[in-house]
Amino acid sequence: FLSEAKLMHHLRHPKLVQLMAVCTKTEPIWIITELTVNGALLDYLRKDEGRTLGFPILADMAGQVSRQNKLI
Repeated sequence: FLSEAKLMHHLRHPKLVQLMAVCTKTEPIWIITELTVNGALLDYLRKDEGRTLGFPILADMAGQVSRQNKLI
């Protein structure tokens, strides 16, 4: 987990949420990321604005989330 967190901390890409820090000294473990304009993706999709998105936009968003090339 920590080795992946170190790697993610150094990744920079416009489509990635920046990992700022990980706090692991005590439970619960905290993962701190940059603030996103619309908040958490799941919360955004569950709200009214997210519920009205059409299939082409949702498919594009899914592709952006799953795309693994050109991350660095």
